Amino acid sequence: MEEIFTPNFKGPTLKQIMIFELISWYGRNFRKRKSKIPIISPLLLDIGCGGNFTNGWLHIDFFHFPRVKFWKKRIHTRSAEIEMDLRYPINSKDNICDGIYSGHTIEHLYPDEAYKLLCELYRILKPGCFLRINFPDIEKYVNFYLGNAISEEFHTFKTGCEAICTITQNYGHHSTWDKKLMFKALNSVGFVNIKEVIFGEEGTDKRLIKEEWVRKWESIVVEAQKPI
Repeated sequence: MEEIFTPNFKGPTLKQIMIFELISWYGRNFRKRKSKIPIISPLLLDIGCGGNFTNGWLHIDFFHFPRVKFWKKRIHTRSAEIEMDLRYPINSKDNICDGIYSGHTIEHLYPDEAYKLLCELYRILKPGCFLRINFPDIEKYVNFYLGNAISEEFHTFKTGCEAICTITQNYGHHSTWDKKLMFKALNSVGFVNIKEVIFGEEGTDKRLIKEEWVRKWESIVVEAQKPI
């Protein structure tokens, strides 16, 4: 019997979108103190940290409202120290960050939102300091589509088209990136010394190397410096 094809991707429901926007609205209007970035030294920021917590860093992620079940013991899960919606301006003074890392976050924003975020990261970085950013590399997915995959992980996809659908539509992705586009965006914002670096190994500011190895197969890592 021929195998029945079952897609492994689907878009968010209207209910999920409405809940997300409601949480964002409530957080931006009633939890402003939670979104303010303090001035400390050194100040290292992880933008869109997810579960990638590292000692000595301030972590930023979307507003967190833990579920409480009154008839059971409450389960405490770690949340980011700073909570915000990255589609909006960052609640921070200019030129205060000693380094910024962002892993697999920018693809969750639409292109215009992503560009605004890069402008905000540039604004809050100290002159001479670095941004380190990694994201799914659309070029790797296209190579798999064309039959030139490098990593074995790509072969979990049934077809090349399924892989393209996944990176463009799954997991809340709203934009796709490769080295050329990221270089162009960073340059237009004002960053200098933009270059691709080796995942988890290479970097001008070694403190910023904090990639999650499970993402290596699909990722590209770029660093850029705010001019002195």
